[in-house]
Amino acid sequence: MTEQGVGRVLVIGAGLGGLTLAHALVRAGIDVRVYEADDGSSERFQGYRIGLASPGMEALRASLPQRLYELVEVTSGSLTGPGLLFDEQLTVLSRDLEGPPAEARAVDRQVLRRILLGELGDRVAHGRRLAGFAEEPGGTVTARFADGTQATGEVLVGADGGNSVVRRHLVPEVGLVDSDLCGAMGRTPVTDRFLRLVPGRGTMVRGPGITLMLGRMQFGREPSEAAAELAPGLDMPYRDSYVRWVLMVPPEHPAATDPGRGQQDARELVLDLIDGWHPDLRDLVRSADMSAVGRSKIYDRPMSSWPVGRVTLLGDAAHLTLASGGNGASTAMQDAVRLCARLAAVNRGERDLTSALGEYRDDLLERGNAAVEFGKQALKRFIPATAAGDAR
Repeated sequence: MTEQGVGRVLVIGAGLGGLTLAHALVRAGIDVRVYEADDGSSERFQGYRIGLASPGMEALRASLPQRLYELVEVTSGSLTGPGLLFDEQLTVLSRDLEGPPAEARAVDRQVLRRILLGELGDRVAHGRRLAGFAEEPGGTVTARFADGTQATGEVLVGADGGNSVVRRHLVPEVGLVDSDLCGAMGRTPVTDRFLRLVPGRGTMVRGPGITLMLGRMQFGREPSEAAAELAPGLDMPYRDSYVRWVLMVPPEHPAATDPGRGQQDARELVLDLIDGWHPDLRDLVRSADMSAVGRSKIYDRPMSSWPVGRVTLLGDAAHLTLASGGNGASTAMQDAVRLCARLAAVNRGERDLTSALGEYRDDLLERGNAAVEFGKQALKRFIPATAAGDAR
């Protein structure tokens, strides 16, 4: 800690958690710089709809400038209404599937990330892939990047996702855990026909040995239009509302261990697996936005403790969870708010940095590993019993 307080915080990774932390630190009057490996905010596809319950929304409210939080609210969608279970011919089996709490909001990941980049300006540097870091004798930490540049601060936060470089350096013995599952997923622009498949908080379609999960992302207001009014100058492309679909590939299928060969391959895989299903379901997949179709192996990772120094972790870099609504994103945002609160106390001279980061680490491990376990249990509701038994 410097005489002036915390000094500069280096955040590695401009995902949802790292950017939430950056806003919270700016709001607390703490200098922050964010370093992202990707070349720009739209360099890669950032995911689909997530459901943010009160803890995630409150973390955003506590961190963002009011106009940006209002933009999150007005572009978000409802997660109320029935949770339906169909068979593959759309016969209703249940109208009362468990779902997100009534106050949760549907938020598009890419839209949210665009909002979070707003007003951070040159505090975010893209194209900076972390190569390593070192804690210096003088009470600082230096990050070294693959392009030969480096940055120095008083604290370094690894918010660089499931394959975190920071985590590999800090706790090299902790690796990803293979769930033996593979997800094929996509999104399809809304039509009245497709919206009827998801009239409420979510829909499951259960066929022989496989389950197709559907969720609607109906923006409260189209994001680019809302951004033009509430946050002029924010880079927000036009976005169509959509239906998100996800299919868990059966573990015995050859594609379950294959990363896939592109969007067309992923869509054809799903169409093959739902051959003979109701035409509305097949047409939903067939009409997908091909820029947002893919498949990937699914991992998680609980976290063990690490030595307390000037380097710490946040979000998926620490506690990678299986996909379940907004579980991982919400936990990362809570990490951000809690870490900022402790750093702010250090900055005010109310406590020392080591004890603050130690307390944050212990809190993160308790909440984060609980989120990992929650993700495992939640996923079992959405996959056939045989596959659920394999999801460790």
